[in-house]
Amino acid sequence: MLIMICDDEKMVRVGLKHMIEEFSPSSHEFIEAENGQVMIELTVKRPDLAFIDIQMPIIDGLDAIEVAKKISPLTRWVLLTGHAKFEYAQRAMQLGISEYLLKPVGMQQIRELMTKIGALQESDRTVQSYLKSVTDQDFDVSSSHSIAERIQEITGAHNGREPAADIVSRAKAYVLQHYHDDISVNSVADHLQITPNYLSRVFRVQTGERLSDHINEVRISKAKELLENPVVSLKEVAEQVGYYSAKRFTKVFQRIEGIAPSVYQKKSL
Repeated sequence: MLIMICDDEKMVRVGLKHMIEEFSPSSHEFIEAENGQVMIELTVKRPDLAFIDIQMPIIDGLDAIEVAKKISPLTRWVLLTGHAKFEYAQRAMQLGISEYLLKPVGMQQIRELMTKIGALQESDRTVQSYLKSVTDQDFDVSSSHSIAERIQEITGAHNGREPAADIVSRAKAYVLQHYHDDISVNSVADHLQITPNYLSRVFRVQTGERLSDHINEVRISKAKELLENPVVSLKEVAEQVGYYSAKRFTKVFQRIEGIAPSVYQKKSL
């Protein structure tokens, strides 16, 4: 198994590697990263398993995983953090990450996790083998959505769907109505009753941008209107446009607009 360990503290990376090797010696290869940017670059190696620290320099773990999942969709992601914060767990769920380890990580946690991962991999191989036998096609079994999407491609079931332009229009309308809620590509797809992968592909082909980027752009556009009020706080604005924290809101705003929301607010007065 190829395992990636991403943490800005070298001793954490070394300690985690030693625990994994003690549980199953000579069974794995390792790649290491000290920040989210390096982690994204190394994801092209398609690791089977990745341990990712949340709080890291340059790009934090959650933002890095959001990008890396598109590069290596079959990787299983495990979050490492010293803080049991609800917003971390909330976003991890949005990204489809179920494994969440609190530092310091102990040998028993590693033993239980590696046993679970081994069982999941064996289950994946069984499912892949069965689907291959009945369809003569290869499947990505990382999620039920990916399996459904592949079946739709094989059977041509998607041919009877509404036109792509209509799907995009309905997706945009839903985002405009619910940008202040906790929405994501998955929730929009659920509303439209199609798979997230299909929605993402249609939206990208039709508009040239990702749906997740469109959601952020709508939210930031609404935020700019709210920031014209000199008495409103960044926390209030963040909550009104659907961000779980002012810090996350500030990061997205600065990425899209090129300046911090506090600076924008002062300039608009």
